[in-house]
Amino acid sequence: MSETFEPRILSFLCNWCSYAGADLAGVSRLQYPPTMRVIRVMCSGRVDPGYVIDGLQRGFDGVFISGCHIGDCHYIDGNLYTLRRMAVVQELLDLSGIGHERMELKWSSAAEGQLFADNVKKFTHQIQELGPFDPARCSLSLLALERTLNSPRMRWLVGSSRQLTERKNVYQETIPEADYQEILREAAAEEFEKAMISVVIAEQPRSVPEMSQLTGLPVYTVSKRLNELERKGEAGLSGYEGRTPKFVGAPA
Repeated sequence: MSETFEPRILSFLCNWCSYAGADLAGVSRLQYPPTMRVIRVMCSGRVDPGYVIDGLQRGFDGVFISGCHIGDCHYIDGNLYTLRRMAVVQELLDLSGIGHERMELKWSSAAEGQLFADNVKKFTHQIQELGPFDPARCSLSLLALERTLNSPRMRWLVGSSRQLTERKNVYQETIPEADYQEILREAAAEEFEKAMISVVIAEQPRSVPEMSQLTGLPVYTVSKRLNELERKGEAGLSGYEGRTPKFVGAPA
């Protein structure tokens, strides 16, 4: 990709560290590409995973998140939650085919203007190599990602990550980190598959083969996820085309 392509990067910066680091970089006249469109947040922990998808839907070529170093969070452990949440987002971006390279999570302190500038340069170059992002081409994936991250199952699993793996329950038990990650990966894949099906049947009634063609999922997987959506009242039989049943999403 030609270096003449200047990406538009949505950037969320922690008020206490990375935003101050960006300010220091400016005061120190450190050079870095003017690719960032900055939103200042009080803590990186306030960056909802859905913001990443929203940024891509709005046509940004990448999303950059930066906060305090682990152990130095102004709110004690806000960045620990960020670390776990954004790992899920990156995995889902890979699952969707968009790729985790469109999102970056970096730490820098208020005294590390040079590090902040270097991080911006590196991510800008990474996006230049990937090329412009076309939200229209990835509209199905983006809508499915949005639904996935907003699903009660995923929000509970991601929000309860530290409770499940670090803090003992009433039986003095925790879930081993490796087991939790496997549960999370499996849940993310299942919710994303259901979300893609939900998106395509929200547009108009579809048969199982049509859903398979539009989503790229095997017919068996479509049938299995469709049954789950029907049990939850999120999909239903619309009618028949000849002998082929057609299904539609339940009204929101």
